[in-house]
Amino acid sequence: MTSFPEQWDDGTDPAGPAHQIHWYDDRTVIIRQALRTNFEGPFIYLLLGTERALLLDTGTGDAKLRPVVDRLLSGQRLIVAHTHSHGDHIGGDAEFEDVVGKSAEDVAMYFGVDDWPNDVVQLDLGDRVLDIIPIPGHHASHIAVYDRTTRLLFSGDSLYPGRLYVFDWPAFRASVSRLADFVAEGNPVEWVLGAHIELTARPGEDYEMGEDKHPGEHVLQLAPAVLSELAEVLEEAGTEPARIVRDDFIVYPV
Repeated sequence: MTSFPEQWDDGTDPAGPAHQIHWYDDRTVIIRQALRTNFEGPFIYLLLGTERALLLDTGTGDAKLRPVVDRLLSGQRLIVAHTHSHGDHIGGDAEFEDVVGKSAEDVAMYFGVDDWPNDVVQLDLGDRVLDIIPIPGHHASHIAVYDRTTRLLFSGDSLYPGRLYVFDWPAFRASVSRLADFVAEGNPVEWVLGAHIELTARPGEDYEMGEDKHPGEHVLQLAPAVLSELAEVLEEAGTEPARIVRDDFIVYPV
């Protein structure tokens, strides 16, 4: 059985834990670092296989993550990787061993990507195969992770209900197009799960930057059609960076 919580920790309860833990199913853990510890409130994902486990991102470092992760493991060897190497996703790295490096070259070498960013490679955790998909544009080292078992697509900061900060417009357009093609070519997606929530439940309305309380948040999970929509609006926008406001995301060139 798969599920999402009725409400994520939105920062309005000062007595809540530093990390909210939710089991999506019996091998997939969604961890939200509390907004009260850092306004980014990043989402962190732990994917359990029979032999290895992948921790995707380590948060901002403002709340101890290692004890949380250790309690969730059941003997697997832990691999720590990142959707990308901005500070709010690598802040807890020092707590862990076997951490994938931060540059695109480091990521490519670890996962065996020969032709960055065009290759898609596989990582087998033991009875659980993940596809590692390079998607630079928000950051040079950015990847998406597709889980064949759950059909979840982990998109980091490249797609989530919030402001999609685009640092390299041509790379971002190309990456989103490749990611949409990957799905269309026979890799069905149940949900797209990103690394933040920055929108309210009202279409296209975001919170103030740096806001550490999010009453009335948008849901975390996005339908695969939202990825298609993002690819379409970027194609229509052309080569000149443009701010684009849609119901479920805001394209935000920087």
